[in-house]
Parts: sequence; C-alpha cells; structure tokens
Amino acid sequence: MAADPSPTVPAGVRPDLSGKVLVVDDERPNRLYLKKLLSSYGCEVSEAADGPTALEILRHERPDLILADVVMPGMDGFELCGAIKALPITRDVPVIMVTAKGHIDDLKKGFDLGAMDYIRKPFDARELVLRVGNALALKRSNDALARWKQRVSHELELAGKIQQSMFSTAPLFSGPFDIRINYRSSMDVGGDAFDVIVLPEGRCCVYVADVSGHGVAPAMISSMIKATLSELIKTFYARGPAFICNELHMRLCSTLNNPSYYATMLLALYEPENGRWVCMNCGHPDPVIICDGKPVAFPAGGGGIPVGMPLGPDRPFAEEDQTLLESGPGMHILLYTDGLTEALHRETGEECGQVMLEALFARVSADPYAIDCPAVLLDLIEKENYAIGHDDCTAIAIRMTEPTRVLMDVIIAVEMQAVSACTEEMERLLLAKTDEDLAARVRLVAIEHAMNVVEHSGLTAEDTLWMKLICDEKGCRLVCSDQGREWDLSVADKTEPGLDDYAEGGRGLLITNIAADCVERYRRDAQNVVSYVFRRQTD
Repeated sequence: MAADPSPTVPAGVRPDLSGKVLVVDDERPNRLYLKKLLSSYGCEVSEAADGPTALEILRHERPDLILADVVMPGMDGFELCGAIKALPITRDVPVIMVTAKGHIDDLKKGFDLGAMDYIRKPFDARELVLRVGNALALKRSNDALARWKQRVSHELELAGKIQQSMFSTAPLFSGPFDIRINYRSSMDVGGDAFDVIVLPEGRCCVYVADVSGHGVAPAMISSMIKATLSELIKTFYARGPAFICNELHMRLCSTLNNPSYYATMLLALYEPENGRWVCMNCGHPDPVIICDGKPVAFPAGGGGIPVGMPLGPDRPFAEEDQTLLESGPGMHILLYTDGLTEALHRETGEECGQVMLEALFARVSADPYAIDCPAVLLDLIEKENYAIGHDDCTAIAIRMTEPTRVLMDVIIAVEMQAVSACTEEMERLLLAKTDEDLAARVRLVAIEHAMNVVEHSGLTAEDTLWMKLICDEKGCRLVCSDQGREWDLSVADKTEPGLDDYAEGGRGLLITNIAADCVERYRRDAQNVVSYVFRRQTD
C-alpha cells in the first residue's frame, strides 16, 4: 500500500537518481506511485505486474535496480529475487525488497537470496528516495570498478604477451650440449627472468633469476634484468660471472633503491676449452645435477647475496665466490626457480622440496622419449599432485652430449654436391649402428631438409648448413641449422597435404614431417633450427 497516490518531492532531498529502475508489484497504484516519485528525480522507470513478466523484461533490458514487492500471487518477491540472482546476465543487478513484513526471518530470507536492501510499506518518500539513490550510486560505482578491472586485466594480458616475447623459450642445440626452457607464469605478467646467450669461440651463458614479490613491479624488474644482462654478458663475458653479477647488482641498486625488490639469480658461463660451467649463485637454489641416472651434489661453497639487495659492499661478488662445475658426458643440469620446490601437495600441503625435485628430474632425464625435459618435468610435478600455479615456474635443462653417440657433427656448403656427399656418409655411418629402415628414414629426411635449404632459403653455395646426428639404442636425433630466410611455420608443421602442398617446397616439408617421429622448428639467433627425432621400430 502506497503512502500517497500523488507523491510530492520531499523537501531538501535531491540525490542523483539517474538510472533505470524496474518496479515489480501486482498492485497498480503502488507501481504508479513509485514511477511518479522516482521519475521526478530523473529515474527511467519500467514496471511489471508479476515475477514472470519481470523475468521476460530482463531478457531484453538491463535495469540498474529492481524494486520487487514480496507478496505477489504466483511467483512471490523472494522467488523472483532468487531467479534474478541465478541468471549470470542479471546476478549483478541489485534488488531491493519492498515488504509490509517486518519479521527478522523475512528480512534474513531476502538477504540470503541476494537482495541488497529492503523498504517497508507503507512508503516513506524520503526514506525510499534515499535508499534508491544509495543503491544506484553503488551500482554506478561497481560498474566503474568492473570496467576498470576489465581494462587492467586487458592491459596486463597485453603486457604479459609483450614480456613473454622478450623471454624466448626456443631451445639451443650445440655441439657439446642442448638447452631447453619451459616457463609458466602464475599471472599474466611474471617475475622470473631467464636467457641463453650464445657467445664467441663456442662459449655460452645461461641464467635464471627470480624477482621478489608478485605483480607488475617484479615483472618490470625482470624485464629490466633481461635487457641489462644481455648487454653485460655480451660485453663482459671474458671477465667472468662475478664481474657481470657485480655490474648488474650496482645498476639495480642505483635504479631501484628499494630493499623490498631484489632478485635471486644463478648465472653459468660455459668454457669450451675446459668443458666446464663457471657459476655464480646469488642467493638462488643450487642446480640439480644428474649423472648416470643419479643425483649428484652441486659443488659446495661460493655464492652471495641476491642482486639488487642494498646490503654490504657495492661489489659483493668475488671470483672466489664462483663455483666450477666440471661437466661430463650425458650429464643433466637443471636450473630452476623456487616455484618448483615450493609447490604444495594438494592433499598433504607439503612442499615438493629439493629431494623430490631431484627424484623427478632423474626420472625425466632417464626417459628417452622425454624430448622437452623441462615441460615434461613440470607436467610430472603436477601429475604427482603438486600445485605449481601459485608462483612463477622456470625450468632450464642442460643435457651434455655424449661424444660416443655423435655420429656426425658437420658444417657443409649449401649446394647439392655437398648435400649428396654428406647424406651418403650419414647413411653409411647409420647402417653400422642401426637397422636399414631407420637409416633410410634419417637419410630421406636429411636430403629433403637440406635440399629445401639449398633451393628455398635464399642462401648461396658460399653459405653453410650445420647438421648434427646423434644415435643411441632407442633411435636417432638429427639437428639442422641455417641462416636462411625464416620458415613459414604454418606450412612447415603440416602433416596432411593440401592442394598446393605437393609443390616443390611443400612436398619436402611434408615428407620430413611424416618420416620423422617428432619434428620441432624454431627461429633462434637469426637462424632456422630444426630437430628431428627417429625412434627404432619395435615388434
């Protein structure tokens, strides 16, 4: 029942009632009263005589507020409120219950169903206007907040894509070792930094860093570390990891000047003349080392504080803090961030920990079919019921080559005669180690790949193509690299031919995709890199 069928504007009350209000009441005088009162304050008011009619209106219109009478025939106000809150497209529309009931249980029922407020009958015009004004103001505020969150989410997603484009996870294949990377961020942007940098004279530098905290600031710092280290490593690699880490530390301290932000880091520089890795550990977890299928302790001693932490001397790292890791044939090395070891078991709540990580990495490194070891490792941690999504996770696996398994490691001219001689020698070496089927498949892929480079890469006979062939009891791996024009991966990764794919270039790509058991193509350091895996056929 309305207080006054011809309402007047309450004196001194001028709240902003701009917005759309749906009035649901089976009594027409009440609807007319509310419509006249609210319209006088600028409201756009629509009305419904019952719950089903209101739901039908909501299919086509989206009001900013709903005033729902509790006592109505058929679907009452409580049922209507529950139906509104059950629909994804209307659950965010605020509902005010209009009721003559004053019992606390009735009020609680409305709030439990999702109502935001209630108005008692008979109406007090001043109270009604204030409550509707507050509800509309809150709705405008929530809508603005939702738009802001959507915009921030979109910007973070874009920032994450830009950041990920800076941190390439393309593997590095070289003569003495292969390096693979897998990175999984807990948010759109992450605080891990990593890179593999090829240096002159067969040297190589690999590092992984973990910035303190989560969110935008650590993500920007990780990007800064990446850009700074790329310059420092290429300029000062001959002076060793300690010098590089000191330079990075001073630059971070001068730029950040904030004790809350720093980065743990492990940086390793490969020395080909000694066959060893010179490492600097800046407050980071030690690498996991697997030799002959078993974990081996990382050499003790060495290391220092995280980079960027404003404590102690300006140059806290010395050469004696470096750790020398003598690499051996078949050794597997894992560099990682603590998102792996601190992953919590979903049932027990226990951390994965160093011991479990060592055991899991030993399993992965012993599996001849685990081509992408870091990705397989992270999947295995998840399979063991550890949740790794709460922190950024970076895993870098270095696999040292076993020389006895290398059948060929050659650089040949990009011309047909050199290709023919190389693939003939490849087949001869394979026949001495494996069966005819495997040898024939490898030679077929090698010929088709090399001829595609000769005919379609834009290179000349003065340019070169690198080919490395490794063979063991499980099968073979062929790695090829050239500096020609970039592969069109949309065509290169096909395994089913289209109408135009039997053309001169497409035919060779399809053959290599079908003849090999696994094909990976990357663009790294201005080179096309392709890895082919061939498995022995078993009965």
